[in-house]
Amino acid sequence: MKIQKIISLDAETARLASQKTNFSGWVRAQLRSERNKREFASDEESIQANAIERYNKIETQTKISNRELLFHLENRSEEEIRALITILRNGFE
Repeated sequence: MKIQKIISLDAETARLASQKTNFSGWVRAQLRSERNKREFASDEESIQANAIERYNKIETQTKISNRELLFHLENRSEEEIRALITILRNGFE
């Protein structure tokens, strides 16, 4: 169902609107795009908040900062890192 809305345009925006073959369709697409951007931004904020929460949890449980943990990992051999990852993955199963 389509609902009619009346908008006011100035001379410049009226000229721009007249160049659109389907101005109403273009407006609907723009509104959806704006909504999608807001939802994406909201999802991104949620993901970042969850990541920060996870990092804080790791630091609290291990009593070692993430920076220090990464420093220690960077100084390990590939074999040691693979072994640690295997241990971690098996702990999640």
